Amino acid sequence: MADSIRLEVVTPSRQVLSVTAAEVSRLPGRDGLIGVLVDHSPLMTTLGPGILGYLESEGGTEHGIVVDGGFAIIKDNVVTVLAEDARTGDQINVDDCRKALTEAEAALTEGQGSDDEDALRDRIALHESCLELAAHA
Repeated sequence: MADSIRLEVVTPSRQVLSVTAAEVSRLPGRDGLIGVLVDHSPLMTTLGPGILGYLESEGGTEHGIVVDGGFAIIKDNVVTVLAEDARTGDQINVDDCRKALTEAEAALTEGQGSDDEDALRDRIALHESCLELAAHA
């Protein structure tokens, strides 16, 4: 029985994270949050925008990273996240996030019933997650 999980977060342009974790406490699945402990059953799932939280093996410190959709594959104590975009707390510009959040909320209010409503809700969730992570960084 293993005592840790390998967590890899990759975007199309770079590897964002590669760590050994005691657990993945918060994986933003499209249909809700998923927790991953050692020896988790194999799983492949789509991700929505949100904070991916993990507990570091060394020292037990909780960390987070914002992911913008994608996929997660859990197998043999490895969690591989293939995200459209991912940012750590120090990579977030709070002013830009606030501005983008305000714009997305305004667009959603103005265009109720439009085809872009789901995309706007995802943008709002992404920017709210960025602000939440930046506040705890």
